[in-house]
Amino acid sequence: MPDVIVIGAGPGGTAAATRAAQLGAQVILIERAELGGNCVHRNCIPLVSMLASIELFSRIQQAEAMGISVGPPTLDAAKVAARARQISADLREGLTALLPTFGIEILKGQARLVGPKTVAVNGQQLQAKRAVILATGARWATPPAGIEPETIWWPDAAMNLEPIPNRLLIWGGGAVELEFASLYAHLGSQVTVVIDGPHPLPAEDYEVGQRLQGILTEQGIKIITNARLKSAVKAGDEVKAVITARQGDTGLTIQKLLWAGRVPNTTGLGLEEVGVKLDPVKGRAVVVDPRQQTNLTGLYAIGDMTGEPFYSSVATLAGLVAAENTLGRARQLDRRLIPRHAFTLPEVGCVGLTEEQAEDTGYEVEVINVTLDTNSRAAGLNETAGGIKIVASKKQGKILGVHIVGHRATELVAEAALAIQLEALAEDWAWAMRTHPTLSESMVEAGRAVLGQALYIPQV
Repeated sequence: MPDVIVIGAGPGGTAAATRAAQLGAQVILIERAELGGNCVHRNCIPLVSMLASIELFSRIQQAEAMGISVGPPTLDAAKVAARARQISADLREGLTALLPTFGIEILKGQARLVGPKTVAVNGQQLQAKRAVILATGARWATPPAGIEPETIWWPDAAMNLEPIPNRLLIWGGGAVELEFASLYAHLGSQVTVVIDGPHPLPAEDYEVGQRLQGILTEQGIKIITNARLKSAVKAGDEVKAVITARQGDTGLTIQKLLWAGRVPNTTGLGLEEVGVKLDPVKGRAVVVDPRQQTNLTGLYAIGDMTGEPFYSSVATLAGLVAAENTLGRARQLDRRLIPRHAFTLPEVGCVGLTEEQAEDTGYEVEVINVTLDTNSRAAGLNETAGGIKIVASKKQGKILGVHIVGHRATELVAEAALAIQLEALAEDWAWAMRTHPTLSESMVEAGRAVLGQALYIPQV
């Protein structure tokens, strides 16, 4: 009899299984498809791998500006896609070899709950001594009325890079949608993005959205804000779509309509039959407490299926939290520390409160913006687009939120997340040492600016 049963072998499930095994538990990990889940095979890993190829292609096109003469570069979409698939396959093989070294038993099959600690799989019932951890992720959502399902080009199909549509309409302004916009715009598609909000990444700070919109527009991506997709119907090999906005309806004829709508993957698991509480507002997400436990003792849930932001990093940390709690330790997931990101060109990295959220919470805020064109490393890399925004409390100088658009923003935001976790003050950043020249120096400069001590921002 295993101590812990984990259902789902994506980032969260494998992290939970590994941590439980490290703590001495006998663990069974059940997966109906491939180890690694959607992230490794149909989402972040292959998409970011392809965007890395696109970024290199874009940088080669800038070679002349950096004193290098090269012939016109060409991009082979089939090879880009094949490389991404190989990276996913290598990661899957790595997991297949790695997990058994921790003593984890892997079962392939469709699991279903029979009780809080009892799982039916492959015609047998397994009983967990300590707990069951659910980690089944998310699935593609059903399009709303007016959008014919057959018109949708789902992201897993779009990652094959076949075909490269002449006219691509992307519905939604989240990270995945904007990453696909960057990808296909550089592949030669005429890309239009329809966003039901005032700017790209509408949940983020408004200045992040404004900065990113300006950069994406310069790359040839058409962005329509405060609009929604009213209808979409097939018309032969094309799609006829209608966009509605304040000024009225607009019809578009396109080759492909990409949508990345997802909902928690909670169907077919027997959740309602055993009495698991679900949240209908969050797409029937599993309701959990700060320890990742459901309303049933010994049954935990993590990641996308709980309605968390659809980030693999969140699922991974939630998996570690759940594993420790199943085995008697006390852990909670601090959602203030979740870095949000978009692997657009350039990237976006955010953590903590937006300016509006900080004000709504009751803080008197100090807001500082540092543009990357003041950073000597960014200039040397020819990557000066974007900037860093810090939201701090005016009274103590406490860092409340950091919002970055620019080269390697997804790396820089890690420093900001740690600063918020350690309750750092702007003064801590202002007097920090960083290697010169590096992009991280702009984080220090932003801390100085909060104190009125900026070295490279003109006095007003």
